[in-house]
Amino acid sequence: MTQTNLQSPEIEEAIHRRIVQRATEVNTKLLARLTTAAEDLNLGRCRAALGGLDGMEKQVHIMRSLLHLSL
Repeated sequence: MTQTNLQSPEIEEAIHRRIVQRATEVNTKLLARLTTAAEDLNLGRCRAALGGLDGMEKQVHIMRSLLHLSL
């Protein structure tokens, strides 16, 4: 007899909701960082804007991965 690895629809939905929740959290952080960088840039603080953007690629990658998982 083979064992199947099926999950109940409730468990799948809970996992999906958690993934989307986490992607939303990352998105909120990204938007806040972009807003701060935009404000710095508007005030002519280019170094501060660059600092605010530093490392965002990792967060974008995390969000992209989460969104792929949610499909």
